[in-house]
Amino acid sequence: MRNQLPVYHMTKLFNISEASNIAVHSLSLIALSNKPLNTGMIAEMLKLSRNHIAKVLQILTKLGIVSSGRGPKGGFVLLIPPEQLSLFEIYEMIDGKFEADHCRNQHIDCPFEECVYGNERQRLFVEFKKYYSARKLTDIQLKLN
Repeated sequence: MRNQLPVYHMTKLFNISEASNIAVHSLSLIALSNKPLNTGMIAEMLKLSRNHIAKVLQILTKLGIVSSGRGPKGGFVLLIPPEQLSLFEIYEMIDGKFEADHCRNQHIDCPFEECVYGNERQRLFVEFKKYYSARKLTDIQLKLN
């Protein structure tokens, strides 16, 4: 049996933030709703923090993706048709430009002739971007109870 070494965590291949996750889920619910949804309704459906959802929806409002109305019939509605919003675009709206994280040594003079990771990380990034750029909010459906 080998000696146990301390675990060192490498940077994640794709880091999708909690805020991006909330944005995709919230926008999906708004897109599927036939009426405006308020923060409380979205929080209840997603079982997530109302405050976190409010912060993300505030960002999306400033970006012109949703608008919000106040009052008993108020809530959030999409300003962009859901078939025009890809999940990749939503990730980048919230997290900024999404780039392949090849290697921590990519910005230094690497001593190796070829990348020790080969081209696999770049290939996976291209596949990730292709899939989530093609996946629109209209592709997401609620599960039937």
